[in-house]
Amino acid sequence: MGAQAARVRALAPGMQYSSYAFEFTASRNVQHYILKVILPLVLIVMMSWSVFWIDPTTSSSQISVAVTSMLTLIAYRFAVDTQLPRLPYMTRLDALFLTSTLLVFFSLIEVLVTTVLDNNQQSERAKKLDRYCRVIFPAIFVIASIAIFAHPRG
Repeated sequence: MGAQAARVRALAPGMQYSSYAFEFTASRNVQHYILKVILPLVLIVMMSWSVFWIDPTTSSSQISVAVTSMLTLIAYRFAVDTQLPRLPYMTRLDALFLTSTLLVFFSLIEVLVTTVLDNNQQSERAKKLDRYCRVIFPAIFVIASIAIFAHPRG
């Protein structure tokens, strides 16, 4: 942290005041956020995708995994909120949490849809939907993550 020499600044025509300018350099430990916040979040989201590999005829297993994923994500959000500063605007991490929450919620909705399809003797449609979601959900997550973190700061 360093200070520069005293300067005279003009706030308005004819109004000059003495001032000091201070500068300091700070850096953020990004590795901490990647390992302790983002990685567990990604694992929770990936856990929610496991429902796409469970046979729709065992809907109780699918629903259990989907609900557990949603509750785990909510609990994790509460735990992480205590470690992050409260800011009046949306950060990149907030956007990642929002995207993750939506994807986990939609995987729960997908499980409900495949359960209804299976109960209405449309097991093949349910399995086809699961196969599509195995690709679509990870693709959405990757694209959203790239959009969130690759966007230039502004």
